[in-house]
Amino acid sequence: MSLSRLGLGFSAPSHPNRRCCYVRPSALDQLLETPGAVELLLEELDATPSPSKLSLVEQLACLKQRAIHLSVTSSPFTGLSVEDIVVLAAYSSTRFDHTAWKHELLRERTDRDLNAACRAWLMQRVRSVASGQHLGLLAWPLVGSTPCRGQGPPELALGLAPIASARALERELESLAAEASFAHEHYLACAPATALDYLSLRSHAGRSVRWDPFALERRLRGFGLGLLLVERDSVLLHLPGRFLPVPCFPAPL
Repeated sequence: MSLSRLGLGFSAPSHPNRRCCYVRPSALDQLLETPGAVELLLEELDATPSPSKLSLVEQLACLKQRAIHLSVTSSPFTGLSVEDIVVLAAYSSTRFDHTAWKHELLRERTDRDLNAACRAWLMQRVRSVASGQHLGLLAWPLVGSTPCRGQGPPELALGLAPIASARALERELESLAAEASFAHEHYLACAPATALDYLSLRSHAGRSVRWDPFALERRLRGFGLGLLLVERDSVLLHLPGRFLPVPCFPAPL
């Protein structure tokens, strides 16, 4: 049975596209239903000295109570939801390295896999996909477009940049933003693990650890960029890109 059905406030099965720090509700249920995972979470969050003496329902209630306390007091998780705290605690702890949940979450996607998934997503929306380099757009690997019926700029142009690592994302983001005026919409695409890794980089940037689950979204919104999450079986539009009514689409080189 899904633990969310126990009425303890975890997960959101009624909205399958909702994410908690880029983790889907079914994956959050998978984590909580992993034998021993709730007990490990209690230990990780210093919730109780003897979690093994509690029933599963008591453990979940204790976990929720501890997460709420961390959210409303000064801690690395201040201001976060219960679900966000659970995901970030498990993601950042070596206690969960053996779990299938973490293995799947951190499964690396190659550049080839990312490009193939992004091309497929673009081809569902436009007529053709070209290399941005051939158009003089050095920062944008993929440019999709649907030509207009007469002469002139495309009816629809989309820029897409697959990113394979959080450090590459941090390094290339400003270059992507500097060229983000050639298409109607511009998107960055990465695996959920890459987005989570980016949150980790940002959380450890100061003198003390401070998790901010919306750090990436805020940065992308500031540049007008959208975000696609590339998962094993789908590409999810997580954050819409800003629409430019009259983009400066380049002529082919």
